[in-house]
This record gives sequence, structure tokens and C-alpha cells, in this order.
Amino acid sequence: MIQQLINGLLLGSTYSLIAIGYTLVFGVLKIMNLAHGEMFMIGGFLGILMVKLWNLPLPLALLGATIAAGLGGLLLDLVCYRPVKKTYFLAPALSTLGFGIVLKDLVVNLAGSEPQVFPAALLMGDFKIGPVLVSSIQLLVLALALALMLGLDWLINKTELGRSMRATAESETTAKILGINVNRVTILTFVISAALAGAAGVLIGLRLGKISPFIGSTIGIKGLAIMIIGGLGNLRGAFVSGILVGILELLTSVYVGAIYADVIAWTLLIIVLVMRPQGLFGSKINVDRV
Repeated sequence: MIQQLINGLLLGSTYSLIAIGYTLVFGVLKIMNLAHGEMFMIGGFLGILMVKLWNLPLPLALLGATIAAGLGGLLLDLVCYRPVKKTYFLAPALSTLGFGIVLKDLVVNLAGSEPQVFPAALLMGDFKIGPVLVSSIQLLVLALALALMLGLDWLINKTELGRSMRATAESETTAKILGINVNRVTILTFVISAALAGAAGVLIGLRLGKISPFIGSTIGIKGLAIMIIGGLGNLRGAFVSGILVGILELLTSVYVGAIYADVIAWTLLIIVLVMRPQGLFGSKINVDRV
């Protein structure tokens, strides 16, 4: 039982990494970034490319993929958010969906539809803590998820940029009156969110040993559900909900059957939407606008 709880905690931390990126964009800009899963996929592919073709060590590959994905977030802002009519909620969401499809098709055309495998030398082994068997990569993902959660919490609540983000989230018009550079806040929001996705892509690729061009659709949509379960715009809710879904999935897989594990996130999502539409931990935005 303890082993399964640990495995669920580590699995849930990977979901949290994705959900936090969704939450950051939605909390500040109030749009669904439907290209977030593909940014995650691009980060994983870039990590493999840097390791296999350029022989970079893992820390540099992780940093490079994170920076490259962050630049992809800048492109996302310039192409999908800034030119469209922001007062219509679906317009920027649909434009990011199209952007994600283009990214996926581009990777398929350049690298093929088969998964790309990380070099075996990079795949860290397992070690035992008493009766519990733990993967080094899983612990790394958990540690990064915690660090990102704490770092984002500090950024949003304790820094000038965070105050600007909160003001923009409340009212873009008021933020402009107060002298806040809303365009700068928007760009940084997309860049930070995409950078998180890029780092997650490399780490989850290491944990799985491979990255598929289609992984962004599968894990990305689950991260979106987890964001809603935790509460729209609630970073802490996204993190805790990711852990919760991971634990419930592992327990279901072991004690009920693996074929039922994927039902957990969607069942929990339906229950939350019916019983507590604002999410388990409350929404940080006015959901009436959606």
C-alpha cells in the first residue's frame, strides 16, 4: 500500500507540472491555452535532440529545452493572443488550438510519428528506501514540481511582477490606469507557462524513456481537467489536484484494473462540476465571464 501511495504521489507530480502551466495563463489572461500540451511535447523532443545530436549533458539539455519552450510561448502570444479579439472568449482559445495542431504536424513531418527514445545512459536507476522502490527520475519530477509551485507562489504573491499579474487578472483596464505594462505581463505569462511545459516535457520523457508527437494531446487534456478540478486560476489547487488524481489512478490500477485508471480524472471532473463548480480549492477568477 505504501509503495502504491508513493508511486501515485510521483505520478501526480507530473500531472501537477502540466496543470500549473494551464492555471498560470488562465488565472492571469482568462483564456484556455490549448497549445500547452504541444509545448510540453516540444520540450521533450528538444531535450532528446540536444542529448542525442549535440551530446549535451542532461542539465544543459533541460535548461535549453526550457528556454526554447519559453520562446515558443512568446511566439504563441504574438501569433495567437495579441492579434485576435480578446473580448470573445473562444477566439484566443481556438487560435491556440490551431497553433498546437501546427506544432504537432510539424514534429510528425520532421521526426516521424514514432516515439523518440532517450539514450539508455541517461535513464537513472531505482533505489530502495526500506520496503519502497523509488525511481530517481520520479523523485526529480516531484522535487521540480514542488520547487515550481513554491517559486510561482512566491513570484505571484511577493514580487512586483506578481502584483502586476494579479492586477491584470482582476481588470486589464484598471491595471493600465495604474500604469502597469499589460503587454509585458501578457508576454511574461505565456513565456513562463511555456517554459514550465518545456521542462516538464524533458522530465516526463526521461521518466517514460521516450516522447511521442501525440503525448501532448493525451497528457495535456488531462492537465486541463486537473486545473478545473483544483479551481480555475488556483495554482495551489492545480498542484494538489494533480497529486490527488495521480494517487487515485495508481490505486485504481492496482486494486480495480488498469483499464479503469484513465476514468478517474474525468469522473472526478464531473463530480466537481456538479457539486462544486468553483473547484475543490476555489476559483481565483470570476467564472461568470466564461
